[in-house]
Amino acid sequence: MTSGTDTTTRALLSADWLATAGRLPAPDPAPRSTVAYRLTVTDPPPGTAPVTDVLVDLAGGRLGVSRAAGEPPGLLITAPYAAAYDLLLGPARARVEILERGDVRVVGNFSLLFFIDAALERDRAGQVAALREGTAVPPGAVRAPGARGVPREHGDGVAASPSDAEAVERAAQNLPRTVRELRREVGDSTPGAQFYVSLDGKTVADAGLGTARPGVAMTADSMPLWYCCAKPLLSVALGRLWERGDFDPYLPVAHYLPEFAAGGKTAITSMELLTHTAPVPTGQDPLHGVVGAADEVRLRRAFEAVVPQREPGTPAGINYSQWWAWFVLARLLPVLDGRDYGAYVEEEILRPCGMDRTRVYLTPEDYDAYGERLPLIHVSNLGDTPQPTWFWSTRGATTHCIPGVNTRGPLSDLGRLLEMLLAAGAAPGGRVLSPTSVAALTGRHRTGVRDRYGNADWGFGLRLECASLGEEFVSFSRHASPRAFGHDGLWTATAFADSETRLAVALHLNGKVEHERHQERMFRITDAVHQDLGLV
Repeated sequence: MTSGTDTTTRALLSADWLATAGRLPAPDPAPRSTVAYRLTVTDPPPGTAPVTDVLVDLAGGRLGVSRAAGEPPGLLITAPYAAAYDLLLGPARARVEILERGDVRVVGNFSLLFFIDAALERDRAGQVAALREGTAVPPGAVRAPGARGVPREHGDGVAASPSDAEAVERAAQNLPRTVRELRREVGDSTPGAQFYVSLDGKTVADAGLGTARPGVAMTADSMPLWYCCAKPLLSVALGRLWERGDFDPYLPVAHYLPEFAAGGKTAITSMELLTHTAPVPTGQDPLHGVVGAADEVRLRRAFEAVVPQREPGTPAGINYSQWWAWFVLARLLPVLDGRDYGAYVEEEILRPCGMDRTRVYLTPEDYDAYGERLPLIHVSNLGDTPQPTWFWSTRGATTHCIPGVNTRGPLSDLGRLLEMLLAAGAAPGGRVLSPTSVAALTGRHRTGVRDRYGNADWGFGLRLECASLGEEFVSFSRHASPRAFGHDGLWTATAFADSETRLAVALHLNGKVEHERHQERMFRITDAVHQDLGLV
């Protein structure tokens, strides 16, 4: 990052700056569309407020910053002064690059950062641009253009190639309702979509629609971010080691990684991490704020984290781990096998399954070759035009190994992983797992607990279909059988296989929307797949 120069004397978060911000129309803190967070600056210059409260109006684009007062909101961000500037007034890429610095902490609902980022970049009310005009850019921060971010039109003038158009038409012939539902979303909640469907190992659809990023079409060959749909790769890797007798998921993680025992983590088992029942609330994930930072930073945060202690006899609850559990579990592979996560997954899973185009993470050479064509995550705030963001798409993020998050590849490759599991572990390039191991991975290891996001039963790092518990607990489709398993990627993707119907589905929408809206569109699409194939 490079510093800018500014002839004004108004420093970010100074008394004059806060007074200027206070004269702008303030967001109404009451509506659901307003997000609040408390910003603590670790190195505040003299005369600046070290702790402020920030309100972001996701719908109207208004921004409010004032000295902290009263009880803190649910989202807390601690950052150096330069990173605080980038977060509030920096350009889009710099705003997400603060997660790569290694000196930022986030406590609370991390996912809100996606929507905050989109609102600040969209800047509907022009308040971000107005504040930039009179604010000195501190050393280490990035100057942003003064004009408001203007979202591009969905289509962006990108025409599909004849072969890509043919792939969509073939899919429409096989899955007419499904493609109709996808076309309904493309241009509305998402700029683009990629989907793969197979039945009994035979491809039914493999196509892309719309745009991957401004000026780039989404095709069947595009490499979208799998996000948490990549977590089953580590499930399979550890399942192989379990099958070999080198790993016991019911032993404490510290049995294999003694340094993990620090901070009250002595008794946490791998199975607790794989089923998201370890005593670390989701909002207190130790890697919030540094998920894209250097390995040594993430290692220190994950291993030194102090966890809340469960009272004896207290039942385990759902504490979904976005980052830290998969980062810790991946550290088991070098100890148990000698190869790191990337090498093990490539050699033992991707190659046998024929997933030749999948990248657990990009090399710098990969990024130079096609990094600027990768699909971007776009975010819609309450029906607004999807705004492109740089989450997990910068050079730093794409070239770091973030197990369970930043794998990229065509969804046909993800479909091949599902097909291997449906084939009881057999793959074109050799057996990956035994049938018994596949049964162990897809069995119910977490039962009897539920949360408000519809999560219930869980397998060995795999989400399981729970529609039998009520419609609010549908995992993949209202028509999926109880034997369906897979994963979803936060408000962007789903990937599942059904052992009863032999169906495999991988679907990615590169437009992120709020939870309820996302569930409604995904179930409508996956239900259509079942209807088209007569699997209702």
